[in-house]
Amino acid sequence: MVLYGPEVDAVAEALRELDPRYVPGDVVVSGSGLIPVLCCRNGADADAARQAELSIVWLVVELYRPEVDVGRARDLQLALDISKVDRQAAARAIDQPDVVIWYEVINPVRVVAADGRPAAADYSNLDFIVPEGHRMVAHAVGASATAPECVPGDAAMVLPSQDPWALARPGEIETCQACVLRHGRPRATCRPE
Repeated sequence: MVLYGPEVDAVAEALRELDPRYVPGDVVVSGSGLIPVLCCRNGADADAARQAELSIVWLVVELYRPEVDVGRARDLQLALDISKVDRQAAARAIDQPDVVIWYEVINPVRVVAADGRPAAADYSNLDFIVPEGHRMVAHAVGASATAPECVPGDAAMVLPSQDPWALARPGEIETCQACVLRHGRPRATCRPE
């Protein structure tokens, strides 16, 4: 794994706390089952580190803050805004980069034209109707999966996302308990605005 950007050392330490198989990249023994973690300052350094050891398939993760330019690495797999998540949440998202959220919408919001005409250019004639029982349920699904297996067959609306499961915010959106058992409980991870 190659991490680059601000706070890489703190996130690398959180990865080691999450799973002791994550170790600094310079101490890895081939075939040991350990996961090397290289910490770089910017995208160019990350690319150079990967080129230096071509025998390893690297997961490249950019940690960024909107006000800090770290340059984008080639073949980036995950980018996390660390101004919005704590280091433990970032570590969980990195540990499960291929587990994303699909949203099951129950009793979806409807949009209707109040006057029965087509939507006005400024949308002034549209009404949003929120039916009783409207809610969303978050499901954890592998990024390559087509749909959550635990969604009922009669679900009217299921929406894919690229949001990492580890960053789901329980309390704001209901989480599927079957998915929690399979992939672990996401935590409220956003810092207060």
